[in-house]
Amino acid sequence: MSISKKIKNYFKRKEILKQQPNAKIPNLHYFDNNKRTIVFITELIPTFDKDSGSNRLKEILLTYKSLNYNCVLLIENCLLYNKYIHFFAENNIITYTETNSFRSYIAFLKSLNKVDYFWYYGPNSFKNYFPTISKKFKQSKTIYDMIDIHFLRYKRAIELNPTKLSLKKRYNKYFKIETELVKKADIVVAISDKEKEVMTKYIDSKKLITVSNIHYPKIDKNEVEPFKNRKDIIFIGSTHSPNIDAVYYLYQEIMPKVWSSNPEIKLNIIGNIKDVITDVSHPNINFLGYVENIESVFLKSKMMVAPLRYGAGVKGKIGQAFEYYLPVVTTSIGAEGMFLENNTNAYITDDTNTFVNYILELNDNEEKWNLLSRNSENSLYPFSTVKLKETLTEIETKF
Repeated sequence: MSISKKIKNYFKRKEILKQQPNAKIPNLHYFDNNKRTIVFITELIPTFDKDSGSNRLKEILLTYKSLNYNCVLLIENCLLYNKYIHFFAENNIITYTETNSFRSYIAFLKSLNKVDYFWYYGPNSFKNYFPTISKKFKQSKTIYDMIDIHFLRYKRAIELNPTKLSLKKRYNKYFKIETELVKKADIVVAISDKEKEVMTKYIDSKKLITVSNIHYPKIDKNEVEPFKNRKDIIFIGSTHSPNIDAVYYLYQEIMPKVWSSNPEIKLNIIGNIKDVITDVSHPNINFLGYVENIESVFLKSKMMVAPLRYGAGVKGKIGQAFEYYLPVVTTSIGAEGMFLENNTNAYITDDTNTFVNYILELNDNEEKWNLLSRNSENSLYPFSTVKLKETLTEIETKF
């Protein structure tokens, strides 16, 4: 962490403490010395209703809780009272946030008597916290959760924008973390079997394990709104750069060809992506922003589109569509790690004209729509809570 960031965080912490002088660590009284303890370290509170990565982390925490662990979520520089902290408190997860209860996060961790495992969520948390924690808690095991392979994402971005120096800088940063520092972890968690295979080039395969996104049907099949009652397409995004690129790809290349055949189709974009996109405007494009009750949107839409041209990991937006039996049109990057087969449980293509044709076909062909909708459920088992519990139990056997 840079000196300037440390100074900024210090003053932020002082301001937070002024606002809540009597705040305590939620659920600390539930700590049981007879249980195993796992501490999750993340730089940001998991906003599990806004992004798939945070939802995945939430499900991992809840599963470890069901396995009878003391579960601790450690977040520096975070206001104590918000709906996410409240959720974890309700689920008996001990959550370290900035309070006057402890001088620092290290003092807090020392108070726990013993920590069996530290789970680092993402490369920045690993880089910023592992060097200090590994020295002070030498008996604890280290689990590094990559989320996705960041250097792979930037490598693909460079292929599309070879002159952009900021991409090369980020590639070099994450390549160093994910191929060198990663070797110091006891277990490395990949988001998919494909990324697990990539990482075998850099670390011992015995250290690698896959924990993917968590998805399961959110509605009964009988609740699926029929084809005739649906219209329009949706895209779920964020300020994550592959999502921004996908919106421009839709706006500049895909949707104009769709509208030339069917000018009635609308594109509804969910998420805070409008915060960074100011030059996309069309009467058939609606930026919906954050949608708290997303179910109604899934039940009314014809399809999800995910024209991702670069990125890494497993795409939560696709799994989320399958939770509501919603057909998907995506690219090979979007389908990566999702166990998808073109024409069976999704439409997959990297060709713009074919992508357009798939949208038009799903919009008009009820038989094809029903086929993809029915088959979407079969794609969810590798991402189920049952599979997650099996995998986390397997991690225990590696120590």
